[in-house]
Amino acid sequence: MNNFTLRQLSYFRSIASTGSISAAAEREHVSRSAMAAALDELERALRTQLCSRHRSSGIALTPAGEHVFERAISLLREADDLEAAADGRKLSGAISVGCFPSLAPTVLPTMFKLFEGLHPDVTVDPVSADQETLLQQLRSGAIELAVMYNMHLDQAFETVRLYDTAMHVILPAEHPLAAGGTVPTAALEPEPMILLEVPPSAEDVLSYFRAHGLSPNVRLRTPHFELVRSLVAQGLGYSLFIQRPRIHQSYEGLPIAARALEPRPHLERVSVVWPAGRRLSSKARRFVELAREHVDSYAPEPLYPPAPQPDEPRAD
Repeated sequence: MNNFTLRQLSYFRSIASTGSISAAAEREHVSRSAMAAALDELERALRTQLCSRHRSSGIALTPAGEHVFERAISLLREADDLEAAADGRKLSGAISVGCFPSLAPTVLPTMFKLFEGLHPDVTVDPVSADQETLLQQLRSGAIELAVMYNMHLDQAFETVRLYDTAMHVILPAEHPLAAGGTVPTAALEPEPMILLEVPPSAEDVLSYFRAHGLSPNVRLRTPHFELVRSLVAQGLGYSLFIQRPRIHQSYEGLPIAARALEPRPHLERVSVVWPAGRRLSSKARRFVELAREHVDSYAPEPLYPPAPQPDEPRAD
């Protein structure tokens, strides 16, 4: 077998991530012909076809190409770590971290400040997107980690738990239902709802109502977390959230009440996620480590009392 180079693997990673030789060449600041030649040389060295080339739709990885892509990502990260260890360098470079939109304002700023304070030579690049987009970007290598809910994840992804939380209702502070500590879900049915339209959260909210034979009165839909909070604070409706900020005001300074729901929704787990079997860079491993160590600095305070264990009687 002919030898292949790390540069060829790096170029192949860019081709696979972008789906285009031209886009990969632009990313790597080389000519398209140089990028295509590197791919040809790598295929000859490995004696297999890695990509199917289509003039109209770019490239598509073959089954062998998908396997080599996964191995290439791990090898390149291991090579970076080896180079850094050999010359005693501190952590440096960039790491891209994705985050679910409703988690991003509360989790990412704290983590970025902490991480860059301890490792000033590392730049953390944030990406906020819905769950399916984050999973696609994890698969392609566009981002290395994602902070997200464990909803609908399969065994293709590894997870590290950060904290558990549960769905709750937010209301205008003066709303009659905000007077108590818990809000019956049936009492919300006739009220106008402002739905956070970000998959899969929106469907989980609607499924919660359906599970109890209810149909919410959806007045408005928007994918913007803070816009929902501001609309609620203005008295235009209520909303159901999973993530709960530590502040209880909207951008305008208007109070917002967060209350537990009855029946109690199931717990949702917030985790750091990455593709199963893929080696993390030393920067990513450090990010996961710090995220676990400092979870109390960004996790919301519990809104529900601890659930009783199966052998414990529930207090009346």
